[in-house]
Amino acid sequence: MILIYTPSVKPRVTYIFKHFFGTRMGEEVGFTSELSVFIAHSGPKMSYGESPLGNEFFIAAQGLLTSQGVNSLEVNVFDWDGIPAFFATQAKSELPFDIFSASFYLLSRYEEYLPFVSDHLGRFKSTQSLAYLNDFLHLPLVDMWFERFAKIWQEFFDLETPKKEDSNRLSLVVDIPELYFFSHKSFLRNIFEGIQDVIRFKLSRVFDRMLVLLGFRSDPLEGLLPWIEAQQYKELSIHFFILYTKLGVHDRSLSVFNQAHQRVIKSISDYVPTAPLASFESSVNPSVLGNDIERFKTLIHRPVKAIRQHKLILRFPHTYRTFSELGIRSDYSMQYPDKPGFRASTAFPFRYYDLGDEQQTPLTIHPVCLSEDHIRNQRFSRKMRQLFLSFQESLNDLNAPFIVAISNKSFNSRSKNATYLSTLNKLLTHE
Repeated sequence: MILIYTPSVKPRVTYIFKHFFGTRMGEEVGFTSELSVFIAHSGPKMSYGESPLGNEFFIAAQGLLTSQGVNSLEVNVFDWDGIPAFFATQAKSELPFDIFSASFYLLSRYEEYLPFVSDHLGRFKSTQSLAYLNDFLHLPLVDMWFERFAKIWQEFFDLETPKKEDSNRLSLVVDIPELYFFSHKSFLRNIFEGIQDVIRFKLSRVFDRMLVLLGFRSDPLEGLLPWIEAQQYKELSIHFFILYTKLGVHDRSLSVFNQAHQRVIKSISDYVPTAPLASFESSVNPSVLGNDIERFKTLIHRPVKAIRQHKLILRFPHTYRTFSELGIRSDYSMQYPDKPGFRASTAFPFRYYDLGDEQQTPLTIHPVCLSEDHIRNQRFSRKMRQLFLSFQESLNDLNAPFIVAISNKSFNSRSKNATYLSTLNKLLTHE
C-alpha cells in the first residue's frame, strides 16, 4: 500500500490521489495525518503539505485541495521541460508544481463553475478555457503529467516499471438526433420543414425531400443499419446514443409514438450498446430526463447506465448531478462542440467530483477528443486524415483511449457526403 501523509485529509485530496495511485497506477492508497503512522509505514510513501518532514518523497501543496468552495484563482502557466504546467511550488518539492492541485483543477472543470460568457445555447466556450488560452487544448495534459510523475516515483523508490494494460483502443460514440431526414415524419411536419428549407434557400434539400416522399429515392440516412451489421466483426467499440423524447425547438427526433422510430431503436440495441441522447429540454428541466430514461428503458428492455448530452449542454454541477441521481454510471459528453481536444485535459476515464457537494460521485466520465464536425471542418480528405491521425498517434504514445464522436449523418448516402464517408471508413479500417 502507498501511504500519503497530509496535515488534513480532505475529500479533494482523497479524490485526486486515488485517481493517480488507484485508478491509474493500480495501487492501494491510504491516508494519514498522524506522523507516527507515517514513519512506521514500510512501503512507498509520500508527504503532501507546505514543507517536507525529512528526506521522503514530497510534493508541495498549493492549497486548492484543502480549500472549499469555488474561488477565482490566479493561474500562471509555465514550461516544464517542454510541456505546460501551473501552480508552481518551492524547489524542495520533487516536482516544480503541485501536480495534484493542477490535475484536480482540470478534471473537476473548476473554471466552469466560475462566471463566464456563454454561447447562444448557454454553453461554456472553449475559447474561454485555460487550455485554449495557453495552447494545450490538443494535449491530454493530465496524462502527460502522470507519465512523468510515475517515472520519477519509480526511480525514487527503485521500483520496476509495471506492465501497462492495453487501453489504447479506438471507440466510436454515434449520436442519432433524428433517424431520418424526411421519411416517417408527419405530412404537416414535412410541409413545415420544407418551407423552412425554401426560406433558407436550401432548394436541393426541398427537391430531395419531394423525391423521397414520392418514393423515387431512399431517405439519405437509411444506410445506418447496414453499416452497423458491417462492423460486427471488426475490433471497434461502438456506443449509440439516440434522441427519444418529445419534439422541441432543439430536439427534432421522430415522435416517441412513431412505430418505425421504435422499431429501429430496438434493432440497433440488439446489435450494439444503445443509450439515450439526453434532450436539450432535459438540460433545463431535469424531470424530463427521468421520464425519457424510463421510456427508453421500457422500449429496449434493458437498464440504462450510460448517457450523452444532446448538443453537449453541460452545466456544472447540475447536469452531472442529475445524471448521478438518475442512476447513470457512464457519461460521454465531455468535449467541446466547436474545437477538437481535451476539455478536461485527459483521455482516460475518471470519476466526476461535484464541487457543489464537495464529494466524488459514482459517475464515470469518458472524454471525447474528436467529433464529426471537427473532421468535416477540415474539408479536404488529406487534412481530415492529418487531424485524426495526429490525435491517434499522440494517444498511442500514452496508451490512452481514443474516443471519436460521429452521428448517423456520417452515413448520408448523397454524393456530397462521399469524400467524408470514404475518408472515415478508411480511417476506421486503418487504410
